[in-house]
Amino acid sequence: MTAQVFGVHHGHRQLDEPAAVRFTPQGRPLALRWHGGIWQVVGRPATAAAAAPSATGWRFSAQTGPASPVLEFGITFDAARDGWRLVSVGGGSD
Repeated sequence: MTAQVFGVHHGHRQLDEPAAVRFTPQGRPLALRWHGGIWQVVGRPATAAAAAPSATGWRFSAQTGPASPVLEFGITFDAARDGWRLVSVGGGSD
């Protein structure tokens, strides 16, 4: 499945695609698989305002390695689809 782009808002591309996310034992995002790479969280992720009453979310910065750009990702849990969704990507060359 390809990403569905909903628009650009403040330098962030709005998406709606499945997200493969790994979490720490404390429940914070640790890494995200996106576009064939593993994006490791840099710094401390922040909880994001829920997009819908049935969703919880996170916003975090991540990179694939020390020389890669740092991008900001937004994810939400969609209870209706029973899975995490990548909803925004920003930073880098946006």
